[in-house]
Amino acid sequence: MSVADEISKSNEVYVVKRGAKLNLEEIGPKPTKKVALICCMDARIDAFSAFGLKEGESHVIRNGGGRASDSIRSLVISQQQLGTDEIIIMHHTDCGFFTFSESEFRSTLKSKGFSGPDVDAMSFMPMSSKDIDQNVKEDVDYLKDHPLIKKESKISGWVHELNDGSVRRVV
Repeated sequence: MSVADEISKSNEVYVVKRGAKLNLEEIGPKPTKKVALICCMDARIDAFSAFGLKEGESHVIRNGGGRASDSIRSLVISQQQLGTDEIIIMHHTDCGFFTFSESEFRSTLKSKGFSGPDVDAMSFMPMSSKDIDQNVKEDVDYLKDHPLIKKESKISGWVHELNDGSVRRVV
């Protein structure tokens, strides 16, 4: 049985636990804390629990590596249409993106029969450095300089330590 086949049954449990927790007449798509959190798609991260957020309080934008450049479309909409004014970049230790290189991944794709301009032109490796703090700083700078991000935005950069669950602020 696939995970998709289990969704309906799992959702029944969720609905019972959730109850009427969210009053959709009071809480709409605009996050009540006016914050957008960018983090990695890593399955070990529970972005709401780990960072003290509840449903309705924050946009959580996830992508491989948790990079700002991969999140820009969603961030612009989050700010310009849905009113967020704070952005939190949250990278994490033990990220899978530090385990391979761009050329290695291209070779893997080609060995599986994928070829052409999509394989050769697409950037698969979002990390510019093995230094996690440097990547966080680059993301914060990228957003501060981006012409579509509000200049008055509060932008901070953090690292989530997966081994103990703690966070530390970088910028």
